[in-house]
Amino acid sequence: MTDTAPALEIRDVTKSYGAMRAIENVDLTVRKGEMVALIGPSGSGKSTLLRCATGLVIADNVSGPISIFGDKVQEGGKLSARVRRARSRVGFIFQQFNLVRRISLYKNVLLGALGRMPTLKGAMGNFSTEDRRKAMEALERVGVKEHAGKRASDLSGGQQQRGAIARAMVQGAEAIFADEPIASLDPVSARRVMRLLRDLNQEDGITIVVTLHQVDYAMKYCDRAVALKAGRVVYDGPIGGLGRDRLIEIYGDEYRDVIDEEGVPA
Repeated sequence: MTDTAPALEIRDVTKSYGAMRAIENVDLTVRKGEMVALIGPSGSGKSTLLRCATGLVIADNVSGPISIFGDKVQEGGKLSARVRRARSRVGFIFQQFNLVRRISLYKNVLLGALGRMPTLKGAMGNFSTEDRRKAMEALERVGVKEHAGKRASDLSGGQQQRGAIARAMVQGAEAIFADEPIASLDPVSARRVMRLLRDLNQEDGITIVVTLHQVDYAMKYCDRAVALKAGRVVYDGPIGGLGRDRLIEIYGDEYRDVIDEEGVPA
């Protein structure tokens, strides 16, 4: 591992479910400090690729290596011995928030510190004063400090998602991988979450990789797009290269009437 290692490196990765190839021979390099949107039609392989990146999904046994900041996550259908270290540097944000619904938002955010704690201390919830301070600071930064004592189940989707991002901040994540983080949110909450991810990228240098169905959000908040179609990368470049013709090529002719002349869905 070196300081110059990419935040994420994927080489010749394939994942099959029976006879179906979810992703096929995908190569992807994300440099430190980038904010990258993974886009493409439903079923194109975006979520599978992101989950393979952290070892939540195991790629095929013929697949090449996947590394995070130089630490190998998996290769040849097996998790690496360094997968735990690699995962500790990444916060994963799920579409359905993945908070413990019965406990407070504050306690959910504190859970981000578990990866740095001895197992026994973590099991007993023996968090340090510093971890508790970081949790409240993170909640304040994401704009939900006033809800710290509420159960996660009593919060809106947008509030829960911002809590999930605060948890990644307490974790000390150097990168955030977000899998459709705004898919179930209203437009106002979706904009708040995307602005928050952009601010963490621009102000803190945190690498962001986010899967999105909404091309307009990708174009507004991200600098680079990687588009998948039928499990293969069909575009990898600046967000500004996603013109009308390119988007129709990615999403198909049925999108021709819903994409305006600037390439943004109408």
